[in-house]
Amino acid sequence: MEYVIFEPWVGEFYYEKGYGDKKILILGESHYCKWECAGCGDTKAECCPDMTNKVINNYLNYKNGKGKFNSSMNTFTRFTNVFLGEKCNNENVNNFWNSIVFYNYVQRGLKEPRSSPTPEMFKQSEDAFFEILNEFTPDIIIAWGERLAKNMPDNGYSADKSILGDEQNGKLYYYKGKTKDILIYYIPHPSSSYFDKKYTKYLKEAMKIIKE
Repeated sequence: MEYVIFEPWVGEFYYEKGYGDKKILILGESHYCKWECAGCGDTKAECCPDMTNKVINNYLNYKNGKGKFNSSMNTFTRFTNVFLGEKCNNENVNNFWNSIVFYNYVQRGLKEPRSSPTPEMFKQSEDAFFEILNEFTPDIIIAWGERLAKNMPDNGYSADKSILGDEQNGKLYYYKGKTKDILIYYIPHPSSSYFDKKYTKYLKEAMKIIKE
């Protein structure tokens, strides 16, 4: 891929069956990178392509009793629990994350934890995003966070209905993919207190109304 700096995590079952026979792209916002190098956003430094995969591999290794815990892992566990509607055991966590694609939208590392990407960083990441859509042709994108939602490309179209008729929590949008229209549903970032178990019903319903 030409524009992607941080290559996505691609679960081993994604192409074979996806999750629930649907291809899901989980869209995070950005990486924090403590290293000072020329690779971030300009050229691919050696560390950049593997960064996303290292994050997910470290998480799954921890779940399998082979790695150390860090607090950022709670975000992935919380999202999985809400998506599946239950407190997941390690087998369910492994199955889910090995069935989806995970990609961070902003293609430049942030220098400080909990800092915000600039509008320019979001804009400069658009070509990479559409490259991902064309490469992996997901059925649905689940995007994390209000800030990401406000800075996504606007060259798609709004759905003609919202999830469960809820315009506040259930708005849907479509992007034009290479072979089909791709549904995107925005949720509060799983690390925030706004994301809780009430979103299980919205996520389940979003999976049902994907266009064939």
